[in-house]
Amino acid sequence: MGKLSPMAFLVWGLLVLWGLQAWERAIAPPPAPPPGDALVAAPWDEVAGLLRSPAGLDQWAAALEASAGYYAKRPAGSSYVFTVEAGNRLSSVEGGGRHPPSIKAHAGLTVDAAVMARACRELAGLARGGDAGLLLERLRRDYLLLRSIGSNGAGEVLVTGYYEPTLQGSREPSPRFAQPLYRRPPDLLEADLGAWFPELKGKRLVARVENGSLRPYHDRSAIDGGALRDRGLELVWVDDPVEAFILQIQGSGRVQMTDGSELRVGYDGANGHPYRAIGGLLVAEGHLTREELTLPALRQWLAQHPDQVTRVLHHNQSYIFFRALAGPALGNIQVPLTPGHSVATDHRLFPRGAPALLVTRRPLFDAEDSPTPRAWEPMARLVVNQDTGGAIRGAGRVDWFLGPGAEAERVAGVMKEAGSRLYFIAPRPGVPGASGQ
Repeated sequence: MGKLSPMAFLVWGLLVLWGLQAWERAIAPPPAPPPGDALVAAPWDEVAGLLRSPAGLDQWAAALEASAGYYAKRPAGSSYVFTVEAGNRLSSVEGGGRHPPSIKAHAGLTVDAAVMARACRELAGLARGGDAGLLLERLRRDYLLLRSIGSNGAGEVLVTGYYEPTLQGSREPSPRFAQPLYRRPPDLLEADLGAWFPELKGKRLVARVENGSLRPYHDRSAIDGGALRDRGLELVWVDDPVEAFILQIQGSGRVQMTDGSELRVGYDGANGHPYRAIGGLLVAEGHLTREELTLPALRQWLAQHPDQVTRVLHHNQSYIFFRALAGPALGNIQVPLTPGHSVATDHRLFPRGAPALLVTRRPLFDAEDSPTPRAWEPMARLVVNQDTGGAIRGAGRVDWFLGPGAEAERVAGVMKEAGSRLYFIAPRPGVPGASGQ
């Protein structure tokens, strides 16, 4: 950010001269929907039956403790807003959340970071105690249940899955290992335009300087064409461009090296171009139906049409840069993700690090190598909002983190459950540091 300060007036002049529309490809993400478009207060009775014997309480506790650490490091005065749909007044939820809220205008709930840290630690302690009845009692008494309004205003959420893929790689390029994973380039500049111009809050500029002018950063076509070649930015070389592309979509993964070692890699920035789903392209062109579209089907189609791989991958001009990780995969709040209990949502709408409940279905498989589920099982999972993604936009999208391994890949590959629900858990107004408006 400091590097951009001398160019503030240049940025402003360019934005005025060409307008924000001319910079659509270099500004990401688009501005958030207005507050009040994300959550609605709900009674705890709506989910009480799902919480009588919740699975994975120890894992949920670990995820909560990670979020507590994140909140504890936030600057003094930091706060988080649970935006609540107009027409719901949180303070009117009576009897520990047993009755629906009355209908009155409400803007949201603002909670200090210190209160969020304390809430996460308290819930983690209850979870580690293993008493589901006591956990539900405390949730009713001290916390609000806030349901996402979803994509249709009635709570419908689409849940997909993501995982840590494993690739094959080498420190040196060769005919087999010819696809680089790039480090973040030093000439990639990022600016929060709202830091200079309040009316541009929520807009981010990703750019580079070329001949004294600010230009959008290189897109996927340019990078694959050699725009970053011979700059010493190659972190590792892998053997499959399609798997490298999938790694970029997942955001983190592992590379098995030719010497037997393992390199863990994680997200370290993007080129600022908008994400475009290649699966959507194949559906639009009639190669796959929306019902057929899964990760295995996508892989199969690309393997059967090698002459189309470059064209299809270049449909998505967004490009992800990586760094080596010394430990587990990290989310956008830079804490370790917990398989099965971390989720990614639209960070413009939902508070980072907050506890939540995901109600969806998960696939069940007959055999270890079967790509097709034999059935789908209802699932209610206590989770924590610890990540985001370029394709995760709006109140109706959730990406469920599955972790590493073949089973995680198999579940993530077919997970696209519409009609799911997402609830956030927030400290009740009246707790010091939590204020409804």
